[in-house]
Amino acid sequence: MSLPNLLRMHTTCRHINAHRTVATVAYDCADKLKTKTGTRFYEVLAPYFNQNGQAADDLLHVCRRLWGQPYVAPIYALLLSQWLLTHPHAGGKEQRQKHVNVLISGARQLFWGDVHSTTDHFKALFSFLSAEVVFCQNRTRLDTLPTQSRAALISVVACFLPYYDEPESLCTALECMPVPDATVQNGGHVPGEGADFVLTEMTDTLQKMKAEGSLLKYLSALMTMKYSPYMPPTKKITKLRLQAELYSLTSAGGPRYLPRSVNQAAFQALDSLFPYGRRSRRIINVAFRFLHPSEWGWAVVDAYKSGVDAVRAWVQFWWNSTRAALNRLSPFRRSRWRYKRQ
Repeated sequence: MSLPNLLRMHTTCRHINAHRTVATVAYDCADKLKTKTGTRFYEVLAPYFNQNGQAADDLLHVCRRLWGQPYVAPIYALLLSQWLLTHPHAGGKEQRQKHVNVLISGARQLFWGDVHSTTDHFKALFSFLSAEVVFCQNRTRLDTLPTQSRAALISVVACFLPYYDEPESLCTALECMPVPDATVQNGGHVPGEGADFVLTEMTDTLQKMKAEGSLLKYLSALMTMKYSPYMPPTKKITKLRLQAELYSLTSAGGPRYLPRSVNQAAFQALDSLFPYGRRSRRIINVAFRFLHPSEWGWAVVDAYKSGVDAVRAWVQFWWNSTRAALNRLSPFRRSRWRYKRQ
């Protein structure tokens, strides 16, 4: 057998052995931790490394030798996030800020991958960063982080909060979101102090999103903020930036050329969060549509749908009112009929 064939067979055997080793480790971890079937690999391995400090140190040593590779930061975030953020002295106190920054960088890459593909493969990682670190009642994990790393971690959670969390929990997030400078030693957390920070990060995230499904999900979650009492007290410049970004999403043309479903969802979010000036925005939008002949057909379709919805709403209203009136009169009619029979 020739030398190239021997080398090829040797490489293939090494890959097979590597895959068997990873599969064996994953199976052993799943059996030891008693996880459910169908969970993702990092949901099994992250708790394993969190409970086995020596294995986590060995993996950290491998990651340090490969810092320059682009895939190291996401893998590092998936496997060592729980170990690094749960144990204050994990990885060494001197290198802690560097390790946390690498973790946050990898997590941001993973979350943007989900957003661009409209998936939730890394929702478990976000849930840990959100529930167990940022919004945890015990602020020790967050307060022990360096100031720069703490700000970056809160920023990541605020950016992707409407995408991963339930829309109803967004109002709670505006109340409980901490600011990077506030710690227990500095006076503790004040409800609503991070609302302005959250709106700023959400606005910056909206500017970078392109996937239709992700934008629809994000805008649907933003509409629930109208019920939050911490939305009005935020800074005017912050609300103006969010309003301008939502208005730009209503444009059917360039530079983003968003689909009509996103335009309509942006209009709904804009009218929900900023009801003042709703009619003026609609009139301006219709006026600019007449300047583009290609939009005339869509304008007619939208007007027809709006008319049908309005007629349907009025018919439903009168039908419900009539039924309510008849239900109120029915006991009176029955009493009169019984009186006549007697």
